[in-house]
Amino acid sequence: MRDVKRYTRNIIRVKLEEHEAERERSSAIFGNRYFVDVVLAVNHLSGDDHARVTMRMVASETTISDSLVRQVMERLRLAGLITEQPRTGGPRSPRYFQVRRGPLWVGVLDACAASSGDTGTESTPAS
Repeated sequence: MRDVKRYTRNIIRVKLEEHEAERERSSAIFGNRYFVDVVLAVNHLSGDDHARVTMRMVASETTISDSLVRQVMERLRLAGLITEQPRTGGPRSPRYFQVRRGPLWVGVLDACAASSGDTGTESTPAS
């Protein structure tokens, strides 16, 4: 267990034990500590309108480094859960991804939500 002290007007003590337990569970189930965080962030950012997301957007949402997010995003792409959109600005332009909504995505999303204890995440049925 790590205790983090944040100094504001009042001293706040934040315990990271619960989040670390969730990451350990993510590692045990999916083979990556950040898999659950990334999947839930991608789902949140893409929303009901199927918006495109970038790795930078996911990294900002989760406060996980770009390199760790990239590993999970590549796994999701290789599994066919997200598709990479063609780059329009050359090789250094952002990589946009879109969720492939369907039974597989819903299953992975439900497993991620259950493993994080997030009861507020509702999966969207395939359209």
